[in-house]
Amino acid sequence: MKKRSAFLLALVMFLATGCGNGAEEIIPASEWEDEHPQVYETYLRNNEMVETTFGGSVPIDYLEKYPELKTFYEGYGFSIEYLRARGHTYALEDVIHTERPKAAASCFACKSPDYLKLVQEEGITAHSMTFEEATESMVNTISCYDCHENTPGVINVNRGHFFTGVENLGEEFEPEEMVCGQCHVEYYQDPETKVVTLPWHNGFGTDGMLEYFDEIGYSDWEHPSTGTQLLKVQHPEFETFQGSLHSGFGLTCIDCHMPSEEGPEGDTFRSHHWTSPLKTVEASCIGCHSDQTPESLISWVEDIQGNVEERMNESSEVLLELIALLTEETNNQTVSDEALQEARNYHRQAQFKWDFVFVENSEGYHNNRLALQLLDEAMELAQTGIDLLR
Repeated sequence: MKKRSAFLLALVMFLATGCGNGAEEIIPASEWEDEHPQVYETYLRNNEMVETTFGGSVPIDYLEKYPELKTFYEGYGFSIEYLRARGHTYALEDVIHTERPKAAASCFACKSPDYLKLVQEEGITAHSMTFEEATESMVNTISCYDCHENTPGVINVNRGHFFTGVENLGEEFEPEEMVCGQCHVEYYQDPETKVVTLPWHNGFGTDGMLEYFDEIGYSDWEHPSTGTQLLKVQHPEFETFQGSLHSGFGLTCIDCHMPSEEGPEGDTFRSHHWTSPLKTVEASCIGCHSDQTPESLISWVEDIQGNVEERMNESSEVLLELIALLTEETNNQTVSDEALQEARNYHRQAQFKWDFVFVENSEGYHNNRLALQLLDEAMELAQTGIDLLR
């Protein structure tokens, strides 16, 4: 990877974080329909709710499907409501109506381009506005402006938190992956300013993130039964994809998730229906995997995802056992304070690594080797905590 130019980075951050002389108006997606009818039609397909064997965009209740989540997330908003995400066009509606508590206006950071305008108008104080105050300004859900601003066809990465994260890494990435990665990442809200922050100061592996969170003494919440200071992972697709097989071949997000389509006059364009490639196998996959049929390819991917699901369930059982023992010891304390705190540290690390795989939206396919490795590490950490308490 190359070092990103400090001057270029500073300039882009200046423009992206609203330090200019005025807020640009957001042109809604519907106003581009006449000029780009085929692209707009594919964008509207994001309204569809479809499922795959292990994923999809049907808003199933994760708390019902995975009841252990109520134990893992006890005391945190995700134990109240946790639905699988629908398509991008529902992002604004779903964040407004979720039953989970909202920390601040920065919850809109990747749900509406209107948030970028709000930051341009209000500056850094926009992040710490209440969610309810900011709601009045949110009109557009994820659409053209998020990736192109008001210039369709030109990639414009515009989330300041992403550029700050890249600056901490000191690396350069392709625009086609940055434009998706600016939102499909692990992040947290700064406790004081509520600014969305990427924990990439020590790299974007789980060990580096845990080290960073420990250094700044950060946790999302304290588990009420175990007393553990826990971290809630968001959706680290960008981090997970790095170092994967497809990444090694030089592919980016759009190669698989935005396949080319042919228009009525023989022209080609990128589909803007951001969905699982398993729903567009012939366009997304067969061009490279020409030795397989769509049916065999889907079966192969689902076998990979099934193995991850199985390993995830195995590690869940060990993590549940650790939480049960920690809860018992927190109430009765037949071990030393030092041993109890050490076990809590194992809980914190194990659950972070487990969650990193659970919330990543490819069900383990983006980087199968990494997914299995993290689940094994989570299981080993949890088991070490169990052995310590016993």
